[in-house]
Amino acid sequence: MEQRQSSWLRALEIVLGAVSIIIAIVVVLDHQYTSRTVPSLLVFAVFLNSVRIASAGGIRRLRVLRRSLSLLLGVAAAAVVAIVILLPGLSFATFALLLATGLAIQGLGRLSNATHLGRPRWLRASALTVGLATLALAGIIVAVPRLTTITLVAILALTISVNGIESIIIGIQPSTRKQLTLVKLVVFAIFYGFIEVNWIDLYYNRVPAYHIWLILTYMAPFVVLLVFQGLKDWQLALSLGLLVSLMNDLGYYVSGDLLFRFHVALVPWLSGQLGFQGGKLLFTFQGGIFTIGVTSYLMGASVYARIAVVVVVLYHWWRRPTDFLG
Repeated sequence: MEQRQSSWLRALEIVLGAVSIIIAIVVVLDHQYTSRTVPSLLVFAVFLNSVRIASAGGIRRLRVLRRSLSLLLGVAAAAVVAIVILLPGLSFATFALLLATGLAIQGLGRLSNATHLGRPRWLRASALTVGLATLALAGIIVAVPRLTTITLVAILALTISVNGIESIIIGIQPSTRKQLTLVKLVVFAIFYGFIEVNWIDLYYNRVPAYHIWLILTYMAPFVVLLVFQGLKDWQLALSLGLLVSLMNDLGYYVSGDLLFRFHVALVPWLSGQLGFQGGKLLFTFQGGIFTIGVTSYLMGASVYARIAVVVVVLYHWWRRPTDFLG
């Protein structure tokens, strides 16, 4: 039988997940990867996930063995983090090995959640996927001892972000087919925009009428919704396409730094995208038969407007009873 977590534990999942993602963003934006700030933030994020694993062991409905395992894994991961904190003079190789060990323990914690038959199937599948991915990334750190500091930071930041997203989804805990489908679509849109679209935008941006093709790329996956659900669901398809566009406009150099070794100064670039550089020309919109100069003001206004539309429309679909997938 499926069981729902208590309200306080769901709230804890959301808070820990959000803080982890914020930490990962701060780490990516900090270009001084050799400073102590980055390792400290990463250690703190790993510690948060350790708390999350340990707190899962406090759920009374879990069997005693599973509760004990969750508590043990959480404490073990926290102990690894404590060693890193208490011994700041560790060599880079030792630091990397200890953090990889902490991540591996957390991956095992995720896998233990995947065996809990009292949880929904989608939740167990999520725990299995994230657990295996976390173990794989921890294995890369151990198997490739010559990793650079930048590569290690990228791997850890990516791992922390994925675990943070999963934590938020678990805290939200969709209870209907419609809600679960919306969560899946939002997660797909985030990863599609951050990885696939940004890869295209970073390397293949010289074709005629490029930005028109880019907009079509935003919307292409969600045309399937309209094919199967009809035009009555055009608002949902539009909001998901806009979410992809936000992942592109606010994430393509973040993706470039993390995944493709661009090493762009992200804080100045992001300030321009958010409208803080006034009338400075950021780029020229290539529309084929027309072009538009996009200033920082214009880009910022576009970003805030799209965020508002996405939040309002997705919340509307989350709360309002409809025949969506009914």
